[in-house]
Amino acid sequence: MRMEHDRYVLRQRTSDDPGTADARIRDALAAEGFGVLTEIDVTATLKTKLDVEVPPYTILGACKPAYAHEAIGIDPAIGGLLPCNVVVRAHPDGGSEFIAIDPGAMMGLTGVAELDEVAAAVRGELSRALEAAASQ
Repeated sequence: MRMEHDRYVLRQRTSDDPGTADARIRDALAAEGFGVLTEIDVTATLKTKLDVEVPPYTILGACKPAYAHEAIGIDPAIGGLLPCNVVVRAHPDGGSEFIAIDPGAMMGLTGVAELDEVAAAVRGELSRALEAAASQ
């Protein structure tokens, strides 16, 4: 499937169910050197806090330590924008969708030009992970 790019996110669809998609994106992120630092089960949280039912929706906080270190060295405030969020959700038309913040859009908020190179590298690796997870 073709990678889609919105104004601030990267999107990739897969025919996999959300559980399988979740496992595949974790593997693909690891293959690119990313670790998953956080996991938010939005479905369970909304059920617990609001007693509402929503389709499967998980947010993974993915980080590649070398890039985080480099970015923080350039602009210590960048930590407020880390890690990269990767969403795995059930798509309304069936299958699942991966949605990741575009690092270029995120780091572009800072106005610090020195972060552009880091953002481009992270974007490339994150895009490859989404594409790999969707093509398995």
